[in-house]
Amino acid sequence: MRAAPRAANISAFAALMMVAVWLFWPLALGGGTTYVSTHGISMEPHFHTGDLAILRSAAGYSVGDVVAYRSETLNTTVMHRIVAMDGDRFVIQGDNNDWLDADKPAKDEILGKLFVRIPQGGKALAAVRSPGVLGLVGVAALTVLGSARRPRGRHGARSSRRSPARRSPARRSPAFSMPIRARARQVAPGCGVVALLAAVGGGVLLAMPSTQTDTRTLQVSQQGQFSYTGAAETGTTYPNGVISTGDPVYTKLTDGLTVSFQDTVSGPGLASVTGTAWLDLSVSTPDGWTAALGRGATASVANGTVTATAAVDPARAAAFLARHYAEIGNNAGGASVIVTPTVQMTGTLAGQPFTAGSLPPLTFTMDPTALRLSGDPTSALAPTAQTPVVLDEVVPRTFPLLSVSIPIGLARIAAGIVLAFSLVGLAAGAWIGRTGRGDVADQFLVRHADRILPVAAFTPGPTVIDVADAESLHRVAERFDTIVLHHAAPDEDVFAVRDVDATYRLVIPGLPERQRGRPPVPALVEVPADMTAPLPVVVPGPLSAPGGLWGRRFA
Repeated sequence: MRAAPRAANISAFAALMMVAVWLFWPLALGGGTTYVSTHGISMEPHFHTGDLAILRSAAGYSVGDVVAYRSETLNTTVMHRIVAMDGDRFVIQGDNNDWLDADKPAKDEILGKLFVRIPQGGKALAAVRSPGVLGLVGVAALTVLGSARRPRGRHGARSSRRSPARRSPARRSPAFSMPIRARARQVAPGCGVVALLAAVGGGVLLAMPSTQTDTRTLQVSQQGQFSYTGAAETGTTYPNGVISTGDPVYTKLTDGLTVSFQDTVSGPGLASVTGTAWLDLSVSTPDGWTAALGRGATASVANGTVTATAAVDPARAAAFLARHYAEIGNNAGGASVIVTPTVQMTGTLAGQPFTAGSLPPLTFTMDPTALRLSGDPTSALAPTAQTPVVLDEVVPRTFPLLSVSIPIGLARIAAGIVLAFSLVGLAAGAWIGRTGRGDVADQFLVRHADRILPVAAFTPGPTVIDVADAESLHRVAERFDTIVLHHAAPDEDVFAVRDVDATYRLVIPGLPERQRGRPPVPALVEVPADMTAPLPVVVPGPLSAPGGLWGRRFA
């Protein structure tokens, strides 16, 4: 039986509707929900102009809650965050403001705290409330209601001036079968709902801006390269009398060392790169002491590259170190000579200005006899750095769907196609569902086509019970979980439900308009010639039986 599942579905839908009404019924109409369309920058970066904030009334509010209240100072509704308490009043401030709100609302003056934020929902809500979109929604709604409207007249019968004796064969046989017409009537309301949703969605999409601002991060890459060289005494240690990059520097065999540093910047859309760079020299000890040894000459950037040099004097570094140990009376053991590149470089990347960062220094460990590179020579001699550049770009608006992004133009076209197809389906379903005679028998055939079996003829059982109306007969069929037999005669339609020893029957004759809607006149069933049973006799008066009140015939 279908009554119980249908009732359960209706109950579940009603419960969902009640929950939705309770959650979103506006405060102005007695509910607990406030809708705020945001303006300005006071709540950035969490809220932007055009966002929609839905706030719900709460039993209490605390510091950190985003709340809305009616500001007497500004004469408007303000949505900011609670930052402190002042007695029984709240201290309010915008996330992007450096000042506190002038108003300090009490608890009963708070409209509600943030329940959900809908990005750009305020613009969409304004678009839906526009006259054009409301008119489009109204037309779609009227179309849906029109498709669901039943034919006028008592019992849905259409006017007819035919002779009651016979009905026209052309009207008798509709162009579409009953199952097709029944399915068309089921499809038409669904198409109407889809058309309504597509119309609303299309209106919102048309009202929304076609572009959006996206944030993209690019990187300015810096590639550094250290090198050093110096003259030394020719001998076993330095056969050529030259100190090259990577060699240990024995201080007894050389008087000085020249360190060079080259910095090159690169990135997509790099332009207008200018600046300077130099090398700072220092000596430090494990106990935390550091002393400056001077700096090299300043070099200028050319074509995104700058090369700076500085002279390192190991003897001067050793003299500084000796004076330090003499002053503190302790030799901490070991020291480091540090060459630090200082880069002051600016430019633009994809039109966005940037300032280049600093690169790691080159460090030599120092002992009484030599300077040696500290750490891995490969990474120490070729440091790198990345400077992020955040770009705000205006791009076509997109909507995420599963793992893909759909452009707003494609979404608008899709909404238009869905609207067009759903309107076609609505019109076709309404037209197909309305074909045919449109009388009581025709309506019953279409409404319950899945339970009706057409037959050429049938013989009733020994007991015939005439049912008062079509829906009562359908309830009998549902109770017995069986089919309804339908015999279409030239001047009447006979519907019957067979039980073990009884036949429940409904006869709908083809009557003129003035007699339609009256209780059908029972038709006698022919008795086969080989049967001796008398003709059925109608016993007036209602009898209680499933599905309605009937007159009963006894064989």
